[in-house]
Amino acid sequence: MALETLRKLWKNEYFQTAITVILLLAFVFGFWYVTQTVLRTGYPALAVASTSMLPTLNVGDLIIVQGVPPEQINANYLTGDIVVFTDAKGDLIVHRAVKVENISGEYWFTTKGDNVPGSKDQFSPWPASRLVGKVVGRIPWIGNFALLMHSQQNIYLFTVVIIILIVVVLFFPFETDEEEKESGEKLVLGKMSLKMVYLIILNIILIGFIIFSLWGTFTFWNPGAGSNSQGMTVTIYGMFSDVNFHEAHPNNVLEALLSQGFLTYTINCRLSEGLRTGVPTFSWAQAAIIVLLVYDVWELTKFLQKRKKMVEA
Repeated sequence: MALETLRKLWKNEYFQTAITVILLLAFVFGFWYVTQTVLRTGYPALAVASTSMLPTLNVGDLIIVQGVPPEQINANYLTGDIVVFTDAKGDLIVHRAVKVENISGEYWFTTKGDNVPGSKDQFSPWPASRLVGKVVGRIPWIGNFALLMHSQQNIYLFTVVIIILIVVVLFFPFETDEEEKESGEKLVLGKMSLKMVYLIILNIILIGFIIFSLWGTFTFWNPGAGSNSQGMTVTIYGMFSDVNFHEAHPNNVLEALLSQGFLTYTINCRLSEGLRTGVPTFSWAQAAIIVLLVYDVWELTKFLQKRKKMVEA
């Protein structure tokens, strides 16, 4: 009896939706805690909120932070590790380590923002006990979503949007697989299936995204950005636009050097003093190209298999 009840409950669409939401939340929180364990820090991912590290780190970048012992931090004005630490008030700061000293058995760091004049920042020197970790990578753009949540009005807005999405998922009469089979493929303009239209639209979107992630720029107001979350104008850059931004930045940059790897790229800057190292950056363009190729090959394979069955029939 109980087993039969569970079977009926499992077939209920609302129950399936609720289970899906719960599993999704469990995955998100589980992934976060696993990431904390793997990267050995309580802050494995942080959004860059200020301009002190321009052009190396842009406002809205999501930086990946790895916890490391203080003795493993490389300190140098050009090639030093970019580190995350807390100031005297407990706020998180991300600057480049330019000097490290061992005083009476304790490491003390001197740091500086790439976009800050002088030989050190106002927080230096600070003890190793405030070290959170070093930056090992960055993901452009998506940190802006986290910064948006710094604004109370935007938290309310996101809450309303989430509620609307849940209502749509629960109550919108989506067509089932059986109904689709009975009705057959829907045609648009009498010639093209609706599925083909979706495929074309998705390809156009992905190609447009690839173009933007290479050469595009977009400027907008982010109310949660800025050192005190007072809001500021933020510009996001595609990869080549980011190179141009590095070269045009008034920070004694003579040349920006782009190097690419698998799903990553790094922009190093040649200064009069030498070569300043950048941060490995996630390549949205490469990721989108892979998604586009895999999806199109998958759809083409299904189409050819379907045609083969029709010919054999």
